[in-house]
Amino acid sequence: MPPSVHGGDFRLAKGRFPPENPRMGNILVPVDFSDTSGKLLSVAEETARVRGGSLMLLHVLEPVAAAPGLETDPAIAQLQFSPDFDAEKRIESERLAKMAGDIAARGIACASAVRFGLPADEILAAAKEAGASLVIMGSHGHGALYHLFTGSAVTGVLHRVECPVLVVPLRQK
Repeated sequence: MPPSVHGGDFRLAKGRFPPENPRMGNILVPVDFSDTSGKLLSVAEETARVRGGSLMLLHVLEPVAAAPGLETDPAIAQLQFSPDFDAEKRIESERLAKMAGDIAARGIACASAVRFGLPADEILAAAKEAGASLVIMGSHGHGALYHLFTGSAVTGVLHRVECPVLVVPLRQK
């Protein structure tokens, strides 16, 4: 005879499941400052609120490879090959700190950091250093051909991460 919903078997099984609202601790949120970052931050903020976690916003400044021929146009050379990474880091740090401050003003503990390097590597390192219990990342929904040539931070993280990852689709309609 199958166990009753109100019977003892159900109550025994019920005790083996995790609590309905486990604390998430530190939640790492890589931000790329795209037009869809607001959607990602909304999901992250709500997750932190519901799960009792804090947020760590991360922006990764990628190294830029020199491309022959572009150095002849001073505007392009200045934009893409500026050796002044300190200024870029300062500007991006201020942008990210403002986002973190706005979130903190709404009652969610939130910090921010800017790092240099390959996005997947830096996201993994930051998650480990922060003791992240969750990473919330956005995916822009580019096709397979795009990722074949450029790679994907989400894919790079998913293959090596040690904590759960929530991927938020950010494709614009």
